[in-house]
Parts: sequence; C-alpha cells; structure tokens
Amino acid sequence: MPRKGIRRGGQQYEAIHEALAEAALHALAADGYDGVTHIAVAGSAGVSERTGFRHYPTKLELAIAGIQQLPTYEGWLDGPGTCAERLRRGLSIGAQHPELVVPVISACIAQRNLEPELLRAVRDHVLMPRIESMRRYVEEGRRSGELRETLTAESMAALDLGLFLRSATGMFALGRGRTRVDRLFSEAWPLLAAPGHEDD
Repeated sequence: MPRKGIRRGGQQYEAIHEALAEAALHALAADGYDGVTHIAVAGSAGVSERTGFRHYPTKLELAIAGIQQLPTYEGWLDGPGTCAERLRRGLSIGAQHPELVVPVISACIAQRNLEPELLRAVRDHVLMPRIESMRRYVEEGRRSGELRETLTAESMAALDLGLFLRSATGMFALGRGRTRVDRLFSEAWPLLAAPGHEDD
C-alpha cells in the first residue's frame, strides 16, 4: 500500500514551502549565504532536512526563495488620500515587517562573484517592484502638485534604502511601531513634498 504524503500544491505543501522560504530569509539576513543550509533552515521551519531538499533542491534556490519573501511595497502607497497620508499608510504597513533588506543585500553583495543570481533576485524580486510602486506614487503626486516636480521613483527608492542603511549602521534609530513611522515620515516627507506641502 502506498504511503500517504503531502500533495504537491496542496495547502499543507504550500505552508511548508512558505515556512522554508521565510526561514531562509531570516538565515540569510542573520548569517549570510553561508548560514543558508538545508539543515538549519529546515530546523527553523520545523520540518526535516529531507523535506527542505524536496521543496528547494539547492542552496541557491533556497536563498532565492528567501529573498522573494522581502516586501515589494505592492499596494502600500496606492489608494485614497493625500500623498502624505498614503506615505504614512505605507510606512505603517512597513513597520509591521522586520528590517531585513540591508543585511540581505549585504549578504548578496558578498557573494556577487560566486553566486551572481542572488543579486539578480534582489534586483528583480525586490528593488524593481519597489521602484515600480514608487513610480506610480510619484507620478500621481507630481500630477496633483503634492510632490516635487524633480522627484523620480529612483531617487525615492534611493532615499528609502538610504534610511534603512543608516538604521542598520546605527546612524539613525528607527524605533518600532508608531515611533518608526513618525521618524521615517519626518525624514522622508520634507524631501518628497512640493513647496507649500511640507506640512501636510
């Protein structure tokens, strides 16, 4: 009689798949690419190493799955409200996520010569989607006159990453929750706002 297993694509399979990817993300952020081992990631996800290999046959696939867990900002800046309100809403959503983008990017840069696919994954699955979300926000804000005419999605993305880099290096304490939202808003909004909208 054949043994019952977890059906590929089923709800339990998908839950394990996502748990492994999330554990890989945290391992990559905490311990770099060397820390993304099937035994460590599977243990963190609460499954066997063998199960980890079934879901992600290679270390590279496991690390890329982790990278794909980083938020893309999709929908964070969209919707009703002024640009200032939408930025605060996006920052509030972001405050619910741990700050992992800087250590993950650092780990991928460290491996750029051996595993260039890692940086491509960061670019394609994290940075470019974030820039696209910001592009919609910037275009709408420039049309409404709320955002600086010279503002681009790329400059907003550079500001975003720069703030997290400053936080990761101890130059800017973000805090948590509402404090984090207020600090990020007070740093970013004056650089984004069109003249006359700085106090929105």
